[in-house]
Amino acid sequence: MTSGEAVALGLQHHDAGRLDEAERLYRQALAQDPESIDAQHFLGVVALQRGDSALAIALISKALARNAANAPAYNNLGLALAAQKRTAEAINAYLTALVLKPDYPDALANVRAAVEHHYHRDALWMLGETHSRNNQLDEAADCMRRILASDPADASAHLLLANMRRNQARHREAIEHYELAIRHDPNPVVAFQNLLFCMLCSGDFSAADIHAKHREFARRFEQPLLPPNPVFGNNRDAERRLKVGYLSPEFRNNVVGHFMLPILENHDRTRFETHCYFLGAAGDGISDRLKVHVDQWHEVHGFSAEALAAQIRGDGIDILVDLCGHGPGNRVLALARRPAPVQVSYLDYSATTGLSAMDYRLTTEYCDPSGTADRYYSEQLRRLPGAYWTYNPALSLPVSALPARANGCVTFGSFNTYYRITSEVLDLWARVLLAVPRSRLVIVSVAAGSAQEALLERLDRAGIASERVAVHGVVSYTKYHELMGTVDIALAPWPYNGATTVMDCLWNGVPVVSMAGGETFSTRLGCSVLAAAGLSELIAADARDYVRTASELASDVARLAALRPTLRQKLERSPLRDFRGFTKGLESAYRGMWSDWCGAG
Repeated sequence: MTSGEAVALGLQHHDAGRLDEAERLYRQALAQDPESIDAQHFLGVVALQRGDSALAIALISKALARNAANAPAYNNLGLALAAQKRTAEAINAYLTALVLKPDYPDALANVRAAVEHHYHRDALWMLGETHSRNNQLDEAADCMRRILASDPADASAHLLLANMRRNQARHREAIEHYELAIRHDPNPVVAFQNLLFCMLCSGDFSAADIHAKHREFARRFEQPLLPPNPVFGNNRDAERRLKVGYLSPEFRNNVVGHFMLPILENHDRTRFETHCYFLGAAGDGISDRLKVHVDQWHEVHGFSAEALAAQIRGDGIDILVDLCGHGPGNRVLALARRPAPVQVSYLDYSATTGLSAMDYRLTTEYCDPSGTADRYYSEQLRRLPGAYWTYNPALSLPVSALPARANGCVTFGSFNTYYRITSEVLDLWARVLLAVPRSRLVIVSVAAGSAQEALLERLDRAGIASERVAVHGVVSYTKYHELMGTVDIALAPWPYNGATTVMDCLWNGVPVVSMAGGETFSTRLGCSVLAAAGLSELIAADARDYVRTASELASDVARLAALRPTLRQKLERSPLRDFRGFTKGLESAYRGMWSDWCGAG
């Protein structure tokens, strides 16, 4: 059988839907004649029908490289590109087919459908993004649902819808759409990372679940990038001045920028040469202040992962400290390329990265107890001697008088981002409010519309009338602090109880009731702040103890009034404000890591 005869017979099987037999014959034809354009083209069509659009594009493009006058091949290339959401390229392919064959009905139908879908979809997408930026989550979600109604495989629409559902504290629905985004995206790194973060906020996953999913990320996205035997030319002198690089998109007016400022101010620059790699698009006044306290400031926004890794390696960094993890703007795929001999995860991510390329994670004994926490990290845990953070508030309002004395009732407050508030947390808070007659609740960052309605409905079913609840959307940073002055006691959520929010509340004179327990860092980080500030009595052992702790504190107005003006002082005297001591502990950890690396060589 000749190559041409094999193709002809393959087409008969192909038209009858027998793809395996068709593929066998096309491959037979190609083996006999490696220049067979038809065999290459039709193998691409088989790949497309099996859902492998990337392979289809590669095969059909090879056929077109040998014969650029093949209208059906351009039409099928358009279909493969459309399957990857590369709509503009697909339209160009269909138009090329029509130039070659003006009376080609399939190409004409495809280009009309693509143009109509493309521009209709783009308008909906832009409108949805605008609503999302304005925190109009119901309106934004409606735009994404309309896109998905016409194309259920639109990965980017699933991703944006998942982010909105997460921000509405609809965690299970969010996770469903993250998983759909991952399924339909040829390169779902961002969707996968958003899923990881959502798992931290949901109460449905164990520490083992979270660890396993992070390791799955590493297998899929890090493993192909890991250099097998990286070689570094760094001088192995354990006592020399070390080059420490910090990597973040948030070296600006952000909690990361404020946390890092006192560390960089207090670094011993005779023993450490500090570099900051700023991933953000634009700096601000805090960026300018940070620049003063580092030896080298690198603007690396827009660098590819490969270029960023090359820059870091070229700078001869000894210890690279990533401050982002899988958070927004992260560059974990640059870290996977192993640009520095020692790589460390710290600060703005509350779990393992899962990456084999990350050697260490900084933590504390409180946040990650020895003997129980280590198995949930791909990194080696290096425990700092005191607190996990410094606290450097961007605003210091006067501490207000106790609101309960003026209001005649106790006001509880929640100042966490709303995606940390699960249904179980709302039920627990309802129990607190029921235990404290006439008490009220102030809660911020709840988007208007269905999220606020669902919150009030949940509390109402638990016996808390809407009149007892003051709900706010996303507020400005100043308003956030001002609202703290209107509450007597803050309530921390669980499992993700936050840390900055706890510190901000204490700074404004508001005690925070939190709940210990759980095996994850995110269940313990807020409690670690209370322990460091000498307020362990506010840490409840379980849900029943949480209700008891909050209600007993609310019943003693005199105690609340006496406690309020002392909380800022407690923070001032805590390790959280010992910037020099904290930085020395950090530097000691770096020295230990470097000595380990030198010894391993």
